[in-house]
Amino acid sequence: MARRETAARRYAEAAFELGRADHTLDAWARDLARLGEALANPQVEAIVRHPAIAFGRKQELLRRVVGDEVSRPALNLVLLMIRRGRPKQVPAMVERFGELLRRERGVVRAEVRSALPLEDAEREAISERLATLTGDAVEISEIVDESLIGGIAVRIGDRLYDASVRSRLERLRARLTA
Repeated sequence: MARRETAARRYAEAAFELGRADHTLDAWARDLARLGEALANPQVEAIVRHPAIAFGRKQELLRRVVGDEVSRPALNLVLLMIRRGRPKQVPAMVERFGELLRRERGVVRAEVRSALPLEDAEREAISERLATLTGDAVEISEIVDESLIGGIAVRIGDRLYDASVRSRLERLRARLTA
């Protein structure tokens, strides 16, 4: 499994370096996202992954699905992955490309879990606080997790900032039973 993840990472890094060299990172990001969406379609995915279907048919299908919406280099990269038997790795490659782009631009991704959906003012306050904490711009992805009871839990990379009611109750229980 690690070998396949390494392959996706190498393809993403190659695309990133090409985009950086010719100042087309935004176009690469847009095109790879579009190709990832096209391959997420269950019918397209089934055809592209089927080993008995000739590569030419897969190539024709993908070109028809995305049309002129994506650049030739991005399409060729994904077709190369398909030709080499790595269509399952396209989503990982697209995700890795996004990580590289965020790192290049000084943006970190934060996963914010809350018991209730955040309001705009709360989202803005959390974003500002996290930007101060990390020193980078923050891209927030929200997840509603009712098991938190209240408060929030934030994961940035491998760090967890837990200010949920559930964790406070667990710490209190641990202190009382100790």
